[in-house]
Amino acid sequence: MRRSWRGAFTTSVFDSGEVLVANRKTVDILNRLLGRHMHSLAVYLSSAPPWASPSDAQALTVLRQIADDQKLMGDRIATAVLDEGGRLQGGEFPMTFTDLHDLGIRYLIPQVVSCQRDDVAAIRSAVEQLRDAPLARAVAEEALGAAQGHLDSLLELPQAAGR
Repeated sequence: MRRSWRGAFTTSVFDSGEVLVANRKTVDILNRLLGRHMHSLAVYLSSAPPWASPSDAQALTVLRQIADDQKLMGDRIATAVLDEGGRLQGGEFPMTFTDLHDLGIRYLIPQVVSCQRDDVAAIRSAVEQLRDAPLARAVAEEALGAAQGHLDSLLELPQAAGR
């Protein structure tokens, strides 16, 4: 039975109220992936847009697309958590993101690139850790492909090299 998580970061688990021990590790890994997607720097900047000149339109578009993709992937990961019988773990944006208000996109793109590189490494690790959970691993592999694509898109921007 497929359940939707929209509108809530907690939900009931199996009728017994327990997550199977075998699934606990999988659920924990998926919840970490969920946090990375729903609380990324790109998602943060979609609600606190950076200063940009008209010549930075492409960078803003790329950031917006990445944030939208990460939210959609977060939905898929949340569904996988629920399918494993787990509870969704809430989270917050890192406090360091608040230091980035009102900064220009030319400064922020290299920061987003750095965060995206960290995300790719963390997601790659999650894929390896999910080797015994094929369905969850498939979601993580999809997330890894998307994260690498996002990194490639960012690196194509002139702002990524400080140009």
